[in-house]
Amino acid sequence: MLNNINRSIEIFESNFRAAKSAYVLNTSLEASACAAAFIGRNFVVSPERLRDAKKVVRSNTGIFSTLGHGNASQVIAATVSMSEEPQVAMDTIRFIHSALDEKFFNSDYLVLAANMIYSNADPADYSRIVSRTREIYKLIRRDHPMITGREDLSNCVLMALSDYSETQIARRCEDDFRALHDYYRLKNRIQYMACITSIFDGRPEDKALRVVSTQKALKQVGLRFSGDAFSVIASIAMLVREEDLQEVASMIHETSKKLRKIRGMGAMGAGKRIRDLIACALVIESYTDAGNSAVRDSAISTIISAIIAVEIAIIASSAAAASAAAASSS
Repeated sequence: MLNNINRSIEIFESNFRAAKSAYVLNTSLEASACAAAFIGRNFVVSPERLRDAKKVVRSNTGIFSTLGHGNASQVIAATVSMSEEPQVAMDTIRFIHSALDEKFFNSDYLVLAANMIYSNADPADYSRIVSRTREIYKLIRRDHPMITGREDLSNCVLMALSDYSETQIARRCEDDFRALHDYYRLKNRIQYMACITSIFDGRPEDKALRVVSTQKALKQVGLRFSGDAFSVIASIAMLVREEDLQEVASMIHETSKKLRKIRGMGAMGAGKRIRDLIACALVIESYTDAGNSAVRDSAISTIISAIIAVEIAIIASSAAAASAAAASSS
């Protein structure tokens, strides 16, 4: 497992450098999100191939479209670059995005949802998954109208990819929500976790305990997550066996330390929050076997969504700080 993780770190570093080269004006934060999109694919991209994919994405989207110009657009370019037919891949993703756009307000989260459907569903099921995503979102919003928003879209896609009916998965989510509420108070965080745990079998009470023990194990090695990233804790809790939890938590911690040595991944670059999330994806990729590839890919998609969510929050807070500074100096 350790050899696999080290190899994955090497691949991530190569793809991170390619992203820095292809997106010269982007920050290390954005480049790390692009490189993270390759995790689980065992794919090393060249700067030239990524630049070509970037051109395909930009030339097929409007200037105001988040699909080609938003915070998540680099993830689309990464996905397109892995295809032997980049234009076909872009056309397909654009079709899915357009179908989603008819049912939701456009946002970076909508871009992530389109990418997740493209990457995890069979082509014949794209339209069905879009409709299921909308119905599941409506059911969750009915139960929790004050906390359900566009940031829940990615998790609703994962729920739509399950074998449960819309009403079944929404009910499972609500049951898990109530069980988790015995241990957590911030309802938006509970919902992030409940959406993930609902996909997995088990008693709600047992799943809630596994989430709690996982968070404690991660905290013990200095890994603390907030906001949307609570879905990552739930993913790890559902995928990692109880007897392996301490070892996996330690491996995530050690992997994050190794990532820090990559130029641009330190405190002045992508930062610890992003680094820890990427470490989670790299370790989960190596921990889960081929028989659980679909579940693994879904978990990695969850982590990539969390990375983009953190990126969006950081960019928004930076813009607010700049606006406040400009206002105070005028």
